[in-house]
Amino acid sequence: MNTLIRLFPDYEDVFFDEIEKHSTYFLPLCSFNLQLIDPHLDQWLHFVSVKEIYDGCIGQNTTPYHRNFTQLDSIGFDIMDGKYKFDGDWNFFSQHRLIQANEYDQHFTAEEIEFAMNDAMYALKKAYYQKQGTLYDRDQYRPGLEVNDIRRLERLRKLTAEDLVQDPSCDYAKERIEQKIAGIFEELNTAQLPLDQCTFDGTDLLQIPTYHGQVLDYLGYIEGYDFQLHAADAIALFYQKDIQKAVICFTYS
Repeated sequence: MNTLIRLFPDYEDVFFDEIEKHSTYFLPLCSFNLQLIDPHLDQWLHFVSVKEIYDGCIGQNTTPYHRNFTQLDSIGFDIMDGKYKFDGDWNFFSQHRLIQANEYDQHFTAEEIEFAMNDAMYALKKAYYQKQGTLYDRDQYRPGLEVNDIRRLERLRKLTAEDLVQDPSCDYAKERIEQKIAGIFEELNTAQLPLDQCTFDGTDLLQIPTYHGQVLDYLGYIEGYDFQLHAADAIALFYQKDIQKAVICFTYS
């Protein structure tokens, strides 16, 4: 892997402070140095996702806590010493805790279960990456994870990287990963083109992030399903250098 790219980075390497809070809601997917886009720049930025992706938009039930950059399917971060600090109110999120192993006999909503499923799948795929040195590239179909109750969470948490290594090979999955830029990006805006001239042109965004009427610099996007169970098809990163702001936007097919 390129030394300017770090997959599955640790929370402490991505978030500036309040690590416990940030780890409750976010999943750090990929860190990369802006030298990939401009050799004269030397700053680390990060693609992150959220654990509560499941049904509907992120933040759809918490409108009073929306801000300029943190709103429907959009998360804003202040950049401090190359790390992120969430720029919103924690009440922007709807789910606030993981189901514990000693609580499987209790009733939980689908949203609560899938919040924990995303967390568990991320941990499993991170373990696979640490063992194999690549994103998960096999046939992951498991009927036991398709049941519509909490048993799916219990079963997922029991899986290990060694279990995934035994999964059948999948030519499609391998080819899909091989086609990614640097093994991770679906698009990396090395030409520093305006958003409307890029493959990801923003047409599917609920709102394009702007500052003083100008669209933030679009850096690129990655696919979310390489990291969690329920995910965005595109996780796009925008950047405003003069105010040190990063904005992550999510789109779904």
